[in-house]
Amino acid sequence: MHELLTTIHNIRPADVFDILLAAAFFYAIFAILRQTRSYVALVGIVILMVISLLIFLLAVTWELKAMTLIFKYFWVVVVLSFMVVFQNEFRRALTDIGQLRYLRALFPSRERFVLDEIMNAVKLMAGRNIGALIVFERRNPLKTYMASGTELDAAVSAEMIRTLFTPYSPLHDGALVIRGERLLAAGCILPLSDNPELSSELGTRHRAALGLTEESDALVVVVSEETGTISLVEHGRIHRGLEVKELRKRLEQQLDITTDQGEEETTNDSL
Repeated sequence: MHELLTTIHNIRPADVFDILLAAAFFYAIFAILRQTRSYVALVGIVILMVISLLIFLLAVTWELKAMTLIFKYFWVVVVLSFMVVFQNEFRRALTDIGQLRYLRALFPSRERFVLDEIMNAVKLMAGRNIGALIVFERRNPLKTYMASGTELDAAVSAEMIRTLFTPYSPLHDGALVIRGERLLAAGCILPLSDNPELSSELGTRHRAALGLTEESDALVVVVSEETGTISLVEHGRIHRGLEVKELRKRLEQQLDITTDQGEEETTNDSL
């Protein structure tokens, strides 16, 4: 007990700052994981850490050398277990950090090649009158809408996109949500716009795209199942009858994707 009181008496302002910094770090981690399906596991780990801390304090107070030695290295096991259990959540968090505009400017981006895959899929689906609803997440999170669909977390590819929207496939009626270089979820249900001034020609896909962009800053590409017409929806406005080249140009501007002139000419020729 005397040793514990001495330790408390010798606490410096730097030690207090260290504790607050560590608390803020763990709070940020818990905030990230709190909205995930691993929340129950998170609660279990937190309870285990609290119990371990109490046992460690008792071991130090009563000078139990064996228990003190064990718990001195026990935290390594806890941290490793934490990383294993929540590896998917940490990967998504790192992906979100990597999407920050200022960080993307420091590293070469693959977004141009990802956009190539999306444009190839859109061109093929429009040519075959395959309906599609493709959502590009930007600053506003779309977790609520993704929860209504099926989680994918897959690399963007033209083949995958065409397969998802193939008629009679389980996920072809919903929306596909894309963030950066990943297909996050498919078959997602979007809110329909209740704007009374909308044309009666607009179907459910177009109304869903308008509804989402009225509530968020997302971009939505719509391919009409009836006519094969390509549309881009943003901020509650719809741009219909776009060619693939025009669609790509608009997406590059809105998603802040830089394209070298030589690469742009090559890509346009291929499309």
